[in-house]
Amino acid sequence: KAMLSSDALVIRDGKDVKIPADEIVPGDVVKLSLGDRVPADLRMCEVSNLAALEAALTGEAVPIDKTVDPIETGADPSQTPLGDRHNMCFSATLISSGA
Repeated sequence: KAMLSSDALVIRDGKDVKIPADEIVPGDVVKLSLGDRVPADLRMCEVSNLAALEAALTGEAVPIDKTVDPIETGADPSQTPLGDRHNMCFSATLISSGA
């Protein structure tokens, strides 16, 4: 539980609002920046040189660059490794660059 972020910056009604991370709901747009702990599993809709440290999930020692591009999958998308899901950020990982 200590690894989870306690707060999140979301856009609600066109305004930036800081809320407890456990109040994030589907449809919220979460803003991330350098040094943030990702408060929930998120799909990227806009990024600017964003990279996340996902070593706890993937074992990768280098940050993973994030994009908004669709993931190329085979017949079973659930078989895509976490490290290849470049259009998602995962709860409790850290933002190492960008926004």
